[in-house]
Amino acid sequence: MLLIGKNIMGVTGVIASWPGRLGPGLLFAATAVGVSHLVQSTRAGAEFGLTLVVLILAACAIKYPAFRFGAEYAALTGRTVLSGYERQGRWLLALILLATFIEGVGVVPAVTLVSVGLGMNLLGVQVNAIVATVATVLVASIVLLIGRYRVLENITRVFVALFAVLTVLATLAAIAGIGPGQPLTAPFELNESNLFFSVSVAGWMPIGLGGSIFLSAWVIARGRTLGQPVSERVALFDFHVGFITSLVLAFCFLIMGTIVLLGREVELAGSSAAFAAQFVGIFTAVIGQWTELIVGVAAMTVMLSTVLAVVDGFPRVYANVVTKLARGTGVPSEERLYRGFLWFQIVTSGVVLYALPRSFGAFIDFITALGFLTAPVVAIMNHRIMFFGEVPPDRQPPRWVRSWSVAGTAILALIFPIYLYFRLT
Repeated sequence: MLLIGKNIMGVTGVIASWPGRLGPGLLFAATAVGVSHLVQSTRAGAEFGLTLVVLILAACAIKYPAFRFGAEYAALTGRTVLSGYERQGRWLLALILLATFIEGVGVVPAVTLVSVGLGMNLLGVQVNAIVATVATVLVASIVLLIGRYRVLENITRVFVALFAVLTVLATLAAIAGIGPGQPLTAPFELNESNLFFSVSVAGWMPIGLGGSIFLSAWVIARGRTLGQPVSERVALFDFHVGFITSLVLAFCFLIMGTIVLLGREVELAGSSAAFAAQFVGIFTAVIGQWTELIVGVAAMTVMLSTVLAVVDGFPRVYANVVTKLARGTGVPSEERLYRGFLWFQIVTSGVVLYALPRSFGAFIDFITALGFLTAPVVAIMNHRIMFFGEVPPDRQPPRWVRSWSVAGTAILALIFPIYLYFRLT
């Protein structure tokens, strides 16, 4: 009885203190539920209904071990996964810098562009989207320079919680409005167009595997903020809350896209502002005018969280890798490099938006597909540092997680050349 009482008290204590345990996991959720959910999950529902539930679930399941290892490795070793890569070979750092840079230069302007479109729709203003995007990245950078990790975590905690609640309300309203005989699925033909769309959905579902690097860096940053290392138990609890939240919300937007848009022959708008108006307008027209503020605020808040997360995450990776690669050569400190890459990111965001296709849908598909192309590299490296690095065997994840990781990495490595072949031929 005493043992049972202690266990009950322990569980009660965890539940009572869970909001304070959440930090990096919520940042992960904020990063995940931006473009991949708001745009791609909704589009998937609009075009194929609930048919792509399996694709979304499979993409998240395949990537789960690699994401988990990002948080777990940081908690077990007190170092980011980048330190683990360095111990496996410095050439891996150069490879991950290249892969992260390729993804980062597109991801930052992509998520910010969607946020700007939603902002223009919510406020009822029209401005130059590219200028507004660059300005938003600038403001986000200044906020991070002033407040760093603490302000990032505090803002994200509020935004993600609000987004989750409002999204669930909107989804329930959509479900309540299902009419008799309304179609909920659509055939998925195996053709080139659908293949590329599937890869773009899976590529950032819930996010590119580069997010595992961010996650490890945020675990370390949270430990510094708290004044003590984050324990493995807390890190995994935090991660699972964020991961499950991102999965549930992906299904919410797939369901709403299915109920509201499937069979209505509505094409995706060609600009971010038009997409935002389309997104909010169609939902309010079908579900009810009262949901306009719910959908608009939910979308806007989560995209602001995503912008802050990616604007912070990529420069953290760049600065850390460059510091390790150039150690002993008199390069600036990691802090100064972080600030420098924040400014560099502002410039590249404008350049990418001018250089890449102006079609909103084509741009989003291209960027999200990049997350899929870099996934095998990160998955392999995360598996190696967890099981063939400095983590003692008795502290490593259970055997079933190891097997899951091997299977997921093999699938990613197999799909990559197949996709590349069809893309280039």
